Amino acid sequence: MVCDRCVSVVRRELQALDIRVLDAGLGHVDVDDPLNAEQLAAVRAALEAEGFSLLTDRKADLLQNVKNFLDELIESGALAERKERLSERLAERFSVDYPALSALFSATEGVTLEKYVILRRLDRVRELLVYTDLSVADIAYQTGFSTVQHLSNQFKRETGLTPAYYRRIRREKERLQHATVLENPA
Repeated sequence: MVCDRCVSVVRRELQALDIRVLDAGLGHVDVDDPLNAEQLAAVRAALEAEGFSLLTDRKADLLQNVKNFLDELIESGALAERKERLSERLAERFSVDYPALSALFSATEGVTLEKYVILRRLDRVRELLVYTDLSVADIAYQTGFSTVQHLSNQFKRETGLTPAYYRRIRREKERLQHATVLENPA
């Protein structure tokens, strides 16, 4: 679960199965009583029908919680206020040695933890470029890049485009779509 809507959907599905939810948050749900095998199968089926998967393995739970934590940091702009290294933050938050966490992440996800963070930050950059008029400097700050140049280098390496060019393409597409709508009113 990566958003409040996801939490609501999961809570609703569990309540529909007469399972009392004590707490539901990003990446976890606490229920009143332990689930039997039949209930677990019903929960798995209900969640899969909604596009979710049920994680019950401790390592899988840890990785999902790490992803959720990273997504929250990135979405909230909290990376801008980093006073400590992200590796230290993760090790402290999850009480796991960072090299062990990084190795587990790489082995399970097929991408290093560092690369995952970069890709998620760049996803957020693309979102901010498309849906806001924030300057590239503000976007760099908000997504935890040390400089605009650092952001631009990472962005170009992954997309082949500069942030400014990406934004221009988006604006041109919007202009063309708007012009097409005006020419062909429904």
